[in-house]
Amino acid sequence: MRFTCTTCGAEHDIDDISFGADAPVQWGLLSDAERFRSLLAREQCEIESHEGRSFYIRACLEIPIAGTGRTFTWGVWCSLSEKSYVEISEHWNDPARFSLGPHFGWLCTKVPGYPDTVFLKTMVHQREVGVRPLVELEATDHPLAVDQREGIEEDRLRAMVIGLLHESGQ
Repeated sequence: MRFTCTTCGAEHDIDDISFGADAPVQWGLLSDAERFRSLLAREQCEIESHEGRSFYIRACLEIPIAGTGRTFTWGVWCSLSEKSYVEISEHWNDPARFSLGPHFGWLCTKVPGYPDTVFLKTMVHQREVGVRPLVELEATDHPLAVDQREGIEEDRLRAMVIGLLHESGQ
C-alpha cells in the first residue's frame, strides 16, 4: 500500500514499514543495579528485580488491514510464566516448536495510537524457526483487540504511520 506522505511529500509503502519496542516496558522501570542482574537480548528478556524474576519474549502482533488481505505488524514484548519461557527457550531451534503452546502472556508494550495496551491478555503462538511468535489478543472491546479481530481502516493506519515516521525523525 503505497501513499504520498502529507507531511514530507515522500512516497512510503506500508508493506515495508513496521514499528516495535526494543524492550518490554518493565525494563525502563529498573534501577541500574536491577539492570545489571537482568538480561535483555534481541528476542528474550529476563528481569531480576526487587519484585522477583520475570520473563519476556519478543513477538509480532499483526493487525489486518481492512479489505486488503494484508496485515500491519507491531513488534511487541509479552511476559510469560517461567514454565512457558523455559519451554520456548528449550525448543528455540526445534523445527517442531510451532506445535507447542499456545502460551498465555501479558502484553508488555505500549502500542502507539491506542489507549493503554500494557497488560492486555494474550496467547503467544510459536511459529517456524527464525520467525518471531505471533500474539493473539484476548477478544475484548479494547480498540487494539477490535482492530486485530476486525481490521484497521487504511486511512487510520496511514495517519498513524505518518505520525510515527515523523515523530521519530525519519
